[in-house]
Amino acid sequence: MVELSYSKIKIAHQVRDFEEKRAADRKRNLLYLIHNFLRAEGFYDSAMSLNTEAQLNNKYVICDNIDLETILQEYESFFLLKFQKYPNICKKNVSNSELIEIKRTLKKEIKKDCHCQKNNQKPVKFKNFKNTRDNHDLSGFDLTVLPLSTSKTENLLQSNSLEEKTKPLHKPLSGYGICGEWKEFAEVISKEICNNDLNTHWSDIKGLETAKQLLKEAVVYPIKYPELFKGILSPWKGLLLYGPPGTGKTLLAKAVATECKTTFFNISASSIVSKWRGDSEKLIRVLFEVARYHAPSTIFLDEIDALASRRDGSFEHEASRRLKAELLIQLDGLANSEDRIFLLATSNIPWDLDPAMLRRLEKRILVDLPTCEARRAMLLHYLPPIISERPSLKSDLDYEYLSEKMDGYSGSDIKLVCKEASMQAMRAALMILETEPAP
Repeated sequence: MVELSYSKIKIAHQVRDFEEKRAADRKRNLLYLIHNFLRAEGFYDSAMSLNTEAQLNNKYVICDNIDLETILQEYESFFLLKFQKYPNICKKNVSNSELIEIKRTLKKEIKKDCHCQKNNQKPVKFKNFKNTRDNHDLSGFDLTVLPLSTSKTENLLQSNSLEEKTKPLHKPLSGYGICGEWKEFAEVISKEICNNDLNTHWSDIKGLETAKQLLKEAVVYPIKYPELFKGILSPWKGLLLYGPPGTGKTLLAKAVATECKTTFFNISASSIVSKWRGDSEKLIRVLFEVARYHAPSTIFLDEIDALASRRDGSFEHEASRRLKAELLIQLDGLANSEDRIFLLATSNIPWDLDPAMLRRLEKRILVDLPTCEARRAMLLHYLPPIISERPSLKSDLDYEYLSEKMDGYSGSDIKLVCKEASMQAMRAALMILETEPAP
């Protein structure tokens, strides 16, 4: 019996050692998998920090047929086969105040359902617990099943999912392969990448159907159907939106940033003009190099006439001529390459642009003043029949008559008129609130 006890203790010790060794191997494998994934995705600084902090060495390497993405795909396949749905790996980080609000709303919905005041739904009660022992002791208990309403509750619960649009994950600059001064320039340009959701969709733009269609042909469709845009049908590399101010040129660019799955560079004159000699040309070159690194990319130059105006000989500064020359060289190389980079520019005075720049902007679209139908749609959007419920603000307008009388108004002008009309109605309410004595 003593030998049996010793043998049992020894086996338990061996099993415990084996489990501890397996746990240590599992942690080590996870660290090396993460390190390999970071290096494969170009996060070299993070991989180096992990290597230093976890004290990894070259004694172990990942096998050829194993990587983190493959393991995740196999787990998703297993989860789909077992539960008929894909697993949720990440969830939205909800603050404490939002959780409290969700719980409060859920309680309100449950109370409403308990009183059967919503949708005339009757609760289903299950009595007579047949398969339960001592049923006479449970005579005062009823099981009530209540259907929850699908209005506010579902909206609050769905807000915790990842179906909403998230920020795109860009490649780190450590994989760009540059150092020193050029890396500093690349970091300056990377700050101009638009990571925020501008929340401007094609449907938000009233009118301008031709401009929207051409932008889709230049940016959206070549990414969705690349096999169709080859040879003579290769997409345009440059597009100029020109027209009167306030007609929606910048709004179209925001829609491109929101709808298109490209890296969007929002470049202004302050981003690429430097007071130091030669830095402006370097910034132009680095801009296109970083755009190639993050391809497919869209470079947006608002008011391009500030950078590429007509060259007028002796009256122009040497630095301005060098900047324009570098910009023209980069655009010329862009047109003769297969790089998936698209230049989108806007201007209110296209006749002031350099002819060489106009030649490189292959497609030029006139964004004109809105038509009568577009003006009516804008009025309905800004001044609907019910503007707001609290405070109550309604409008009773003849949209057809107003849209005809607003001929010659730009989209920005119509927005300002609608805002002033709403403020006039609000001023009367504010006057009453200010003059009426407090109770």
